[in-house]
Amino acid sequence: MSSQYAKPHAFAPAQRMWPGRTITESPSWCAVDLRDGNQALPNPMTPAQKWRYFELLTEIGFKEIEIGFPSASADDFQFCRDLIEKGAIPEDVTISVLTQAREHLIRRTFEALEGVKRAIVHVYIATSDLHMSFVFGKTAEQTKATALESVALIRQLADTMPESDIGLEFSPEEFTDTDLDFAVDICDSVIDTWNPKPGEKVVINLPATVERQLPTHYADMIESYIARQRRGDAAIISLHAHNDMGSAVAATEMALMAGADRVEGTLFGHGERSGNVDLVTLVLNMQYLGVDTGLNFRNLEGIRAEIEELTDMPVHARHPYAGELVFSAFSGSHQDAIHKGLDRRQELAEHFGGWKVPYLHIDPADLGRSYERFIRINSQSGKGGIAHVLSAEYGVQLPRRLLIELSQYVQKFADAQAREVKASEVWDIFREVYLKDDGTVRLVNYWPRPQADDPTVIQGEVQVMSQGEEKRLFATGNGPIAAFVHAVRQLPGVPEFTLTEYEEDAIGKSADAEAIAYVRLETGDGKGFYGIGFGANIDQAAVRAIVSSLNRMVAP
Repeated sequence: MSSQYAKPHAFAPAQRMWPGRTITESPSWCAVDLRDGNQALPNPMTPAQKWRYFELLTEIGFKEIEIGFPSASADDFQFCRDLIEKGAIPEDVTISVLTQAREHLIRRTFEALEGVKRAIVHVYIATSDLHMSFVFGKTAEQTKATALESVALIRQLADTMPESDIGLEFSPEEFTDTDLDFAVDICDSVIDTWNPKPGEKVVINLPATVERQLPTHYADMIESYIARQRRGDAAIISLHAHNDMGSAVAATEMALMAGADRVEGTLFGHGERSGNVDLVTLVLNMQYLGVDTGLNFRNLEGIRAEIEELTDMPVHARHPYAGELVFSAFSGSHQDAIHKGLDRRQELAEHFGGWKVPYLHIDPADLGRSYERFIRINSQSGKGGIAHVLSAEYGVQLPRRLLIELSQYVQKFADAQAREVKASEVWDIFREVYLKDDGTVRLVNYWPRPQADDPTVIQGEVQVMSQGEEKRLFATGNGPIAAFVHAVRQLPGVPEFTLTEYEEDAIGKSADAEAIAYVRLETGDGKGFYGIGFGANIDQAAVRAIVSSLNRMVAP
């Protein structure tokens, strides 16, 4: 298969320094969702949808937003006019508009910008040999001349709008497939032609328009470009990576290490072919590494839902950070580790100097996501997952042997259903198997009374229905539970048994919390039977758990 493809454009840097650097400061961000992202949607957004998308981007914190290609689309032109005329652009936000290096398109672009307070005109021209020679039939000299003529026209038109702050962005399209010396020459010449005012800089956007190389190649070219440019004093080096090989995030991170200042991309990577660099993943990677990006994704689930609705494009369930399942664990070993880690997360944070939990590289709460949904049950799940959902959803902590036994019932159910099992279904299975308070034995009432001459001894009076007959039983013990056990041993048909395990818990944390008890009765031949009981107090819960266990023991 590989023999049919042209070899990637070779590039050997004179000196590679970037691998030893770390990203400690945030780049500036430009969201191109409304242009690059929108043009690639099967169903482009309506004006109302684009309006809401623009608002959402400002709410997240983007200060530069490319809003469209007003010279190429009537809808984009009107959207630009509406934003300006209705005063919808926040004071601290700069809009950007794209245009080709063609005179009539540039003039139309400035018509769209009339009255704007601050904007960037983004002009691009293809500089790779593939495009210059084989798509447009132009030489490098002709391409450069067209670019400089266009930049001169943009400067001329900008000067006719003194009330507006118009900046310039220039993109040598297919930068990563362009001869680097030519790329440096044309970009430096663009800056010279623009002739920046004191303190002004030109955005030099160096795009990986089609990803044809490993991400290291992009970083090598960016580092070498920066080393060779002569107008670095007046340049902001911007990145615009596409994702054809699935490496756009890595390529952008490496190119930032190589010295770039600015990043263009889209939320969830919308864009042509495999899309643009995904700003959600890139930004949250940087925030995880301690970089203050200035962007707010604390309501990521809400942002995801709104973007899905606006674009009619679902976000994959395994999408980093934002996917429905990325913080979920179905396998038993993962569930057990996460459950233990979450229970001890404060201890772990003190030990490691910050958040560190098995299989969760960030705290999901930072993205507005709750712990309860991250361990989910199916046929691959184990006791750790069941323990977590019962603890998180119902506040109960099962004894280990009971948990192991319950997991077998849950797995059997999951196998039969061939789907994910809800937490409520786990709870229902738990109650159905172990809560047997109305079987062969049914408790009617129980009166534990301290003995008059020795309050440490409890006299128990038990009223039950057994095999359809009412029975009243009496016994003593060193506590209410012991007295009850001694009493029910008198029932006909009940084999000899020993209470080998007893634990109690509370469902809820208020004063009105319901008690739950777990008991295990073991017969003389070593067979054990768990039972559970609920009650307003722990004594009631305990005796009901014993009845449940007895009914499981004597069931046919």
